[in-house]
Amino acid sequence: MSIPRLIQALVLFSVVLGVLFLVQVQGLLPQEVFDFVAVGWVLFIVDAALTFAKPRVSYYLAFVLAVLALGSSLPQTAHWAFIEEGDLLPSATFILGSAAQVLLIVLVPVYFLSRRRQRA
Repeated sequence: MSIPRLIQALVLFSVVLGVLFLVQVQGLLPQEVFDFVAVGWVLFIVDAALTFAKPRVSYYLAFVLAVLALGSSLPQTAHWAFIEEGDLLPSATFILGSAAQVLLIVLVPVYFLSRRRQRA
């Protein structure tokens, strides 16, 4: 599978996983925080559409969204508590989502560097 297809798949996976995440946190978060998280999910939906229409723009957006998602989720002690408690569904959501974001953060620059090398 090519890097562009992997990036596209990871963005689409993030959208799907986002639905599961929103369902899990709906009653747990204050409404303002939930709304903020929902806006992030909508941006992932926009990015998913862009992967088909404007891939290059999508890759930049995917990178930014991945950094923001990781930056907001990794420091949350509640996320790590799910893992420590062995709570399977929230743990899996956190681990899979974080892994997808890390892969996006790695693959987007790799893609742009490889394109630069091909042009040179």
